[in-house]
Amino acid sequence: MDDAIWSNLPEHVMEKFLAQLPLPTLFRFSLVCKSWNALKYTPVFLELHKKSPSQGPWFLLLRNQDYRETFTFNPMINRWLEMVPASFPLNQMFFPVTAAGGLVCFSSCANGRTTLVVCNPLTKQWRELPQMLKIQTYHMAGMAVDQNTHTYRIIVVGIYGIYDVYYPTTEVYDSATNGWHITGEVPRGPLFPSRRTLLFDGILYAWCCDPPDGLVAYDLQTEAWSQIHAPMRHSLESHTLIECQAQIYTVGGLRENSVTKSICVWELQKSELEWKEVDRMPEILCEEFLCGGRQFICIGSNDLVLLIARGRDRLVLLYDLIKRVWRRLPSCPLTDHNHRYGLIDGISFEPRLDAFV
Repeated sequence: MDDAIWSNLPEHVMEKFLAQLPLPTLFRFSLVCKSWNALKYTPVFLELHKKSPSQGPWFLLLRNQDYRETFTFNPMINRWLEMVPASFPLNQMFFPVTAAGGLVCFSSCANGRTTLVVCNPLTKQWRELPQMLKIQTYHMAGMAVDQNTHTYRIIVVGIYGIYDVYYPTTEVYDSATNGWHITGEVPRGPLFPSRRTLLFDGILYAWCCDPPDGLVAYDLQTEAWSQIHAPMRHSLESHTLIECQAQIYTVGGLRENSVTKSICVWELQKSELEWKEVDRMPEILCEEFLCGGRQFICIGSNDLVLLIARGRDRLVLLYDLIKRVWRRLPSCPLTDHNHRYGLIDGISFEPRLDAFV
């Protein structure tokens, strides 16, 4: 580590080296000097960073009292990191609804209207989207990002009312045009209000009712809805849809007599259109986690699922779908105080410096 050698390292070589670093390490390196700190946001560096290996999913948790205290869990380093939230308008409460490609979409409802903002949690850049054309209250949302053009689309299913009669509809926002348009007719039947949608291979999936009677699927190419008649025979709690190795799974609590008794993993059998249980949380761990049937949240991304329970001494778990392993995580700092506020909220996202709002 001769200073005479390293001080003469060509700048473009140093940029390539920094671009390959894990993000927590990169942020520590950026404290070395002003030039390294400014480097993170230059076009040349962001282009190099875009080609670097994926950082994997991070899990962003927020206290649902005001959504202004946030921590993120990084599975690569097995640590919680405090994050300063973006400076959204102070007179509104924004909660996360969907995420993709390094961006997170937040929603707020005031005076009967829904406001959406898109934010990069790393850079703190955000923008408020134009008002939707008709939708007043949303039921579910999904997001798709084109990494080549740095554009994104947000698909929102919701309702609008005319003379106390309410109609479901779908609206799509395109950042390339900065506008909304109304698209494919929503399938008939009750939609299950859920932020736990799944975007996989150009299709947005969501449960269509409660108890789940199958899936609805929105094709981003044709902008048309279809139904997948794959009913879930069980009554579920806090379940989420995830994709792993080109297969669709759901993870959630299994209710018996209105009480969650176990937490299971089901895989969608595409040929039979049936859900097959493929794993279950060990009984002793499940009893400790649920502790008499308390509620929990379940956040999934690719092969990882984070589960965190309500109440004091919250147990935080991470499930690896590939290894079929349940493991304890360090306590979330959000759980160390103000227990009376109960359940916290959260979403998974891919951290990217090159995601533009």
